[in-house]
Amino acid sequence: MKSQKLMVVADLPDVADFLVNELKSSYHVLKMATGIEAMEVLCKERYDMLIVDIATSGADGEAFISKVVEMGMDIIAIADTAMSDVDIASKLIRLGACDCIEKPIKIDALKHAIERAIEFRELERRNRALQTQLEDTSGAKLLVGNSVAIQQIREKIRLVAPAETNIFLTGENGTGKGLVAQEIHLLSNRKSNPFIKINCASVPETLLESQLFGQEIVAPTGAIHFLPGRLELSNAGTVLLEEITEMSATTQAKLLRVLEEGEFDGIDGKKTVKVDVRIIGATNRDPMGEIRKGNLREDLYYRLNVVPIELPPLRERSEDIPLLIDHFVEIYASRNHREPIKLTPDAMKKLCKAYWKGNVRELENHIERAVIMAGGTTLDTDFFQLENERDEQLSRMEHAFRYGSIRDMEKLMILNRLVELKENRTRAAKSLDISVRTLRNKLNEYSISRKVKSLSEEQDPVSVHQ
Repeated sequence: MKSQKLMVVADLPDVADFLVNELKSSYHVLKMATGIEAMEVLCKERYDMLIVDIATSGADGEAFISKVVEMGMDIIAIADTAMSDVDIASKLIRLGACDCIEKPIKIDALKHAIERAIEFRELERRNRALQTQLEDTSGAKLLVGNSVAIQQIREKIRLVAPAETNIFLTGENGTGKGLVAQEIHLLSNRKSNPFIKINCASVPETLLESQLFGQEIVAPTGAIHFLPGRLELSNAGTVLLEEITEMSATTQAKLLRVLEEGEFDGIDGKKTVKVDVRIIGATNRDPMGEIRKGNLREDLYYRLNVVPIELPPLRERSEDIPLLIDHFVEIYASRNHREPIKLTPDAMKKLCKAYWKGNVRELENHIERAVIMAGGTTLDTDFFQLENERDEQLSRMEHAFRYGSIRDMEKLMILNRLVELKENRTRAAKSLDISVRTLRNKLNEYSISRKVKSLSEEQDPVSVHQ
């Protein structure tokens, strides 16, 4: 059953007729003599594939292929070239052609190329369907939580996603900047096109520029191939540039031109590459501080910072921690084929009180490890040996110092010292430079009468005081 629609673009009747006669038994085929005629039809009607004779008169074959790709049409172009030149083939593929068939045309090779292209397009279609299904089931729920901060971020995402404006994300590591960028993409008109994420800090500078703008590859035969960069490959899509302050001044200048003019010089220096891409910048540092240090161009920052979104650290939205825990437990229990798992109240309390320097990412890692190591359906406090428990105590001290009272500071200091010295009151009093009697009075004053281990897991004294 013929279902695929092919268009043959060739001005030589013998070439066009040969292709039509060979393909019409398997496909619906329409032939056009010039690229101009073909474009008139393509603007009104969808075709699954184009077979273009590069020597077609009336329009430049390369320009025609490039135009079709720039239009973002769901079309696969197969270039048929009379020139047995690897440079030509490489250039045509870079322009968007799926394959390059040389003259004299071998029909079996052409049919194989068509089948391969159709299979690839079907895979893309399935991926899009899956993406749509995920969107329908999750909506704007990549960010888990009901805190005021998260609700405000969701609302901002809803407003800016359909627009074409650039966005700048700030926040500590692990706060979810990548998820916000992904959610913006999924809710935008670009959702069917690529979403590409690049961490500027993890890529050497010379390689980063090549990844973004393309690179020149010399084959063993001496032939030179020009490989497109991520900006070109993500045309009509979205690019997230994480840790953008790590990008060199030269690369920042080239990126600024993309933002201002939608183009950059091709790697071969012979042509200008046009791109339509939404850029989302992100950093875990203070942008204005990085500008003062010379690590971030001020003009680039203002081009990106049309809509700023700041992600709060997890400790500032602790009410979301139980929801995040349940979310990750469900994910990793299912992924590891485990029965439903629950945390004990004490375990939940311990995780909710932790400082989480690594934010959501750190919490997720702890949950994943605990679920994998769980032998049953319950996770208690023993499954969560937080590596930063001592740092957590120091962080609570810092929090009490900034937001609490002298009483809060004193209580935390006494409590932490007793934990360190395994409840030895004599040694604790000596290290605090007070008498044992004074320590005993302080313990009574602050109602520290139970075991220190349990007290160290009680509610933050700053929260109690407030």
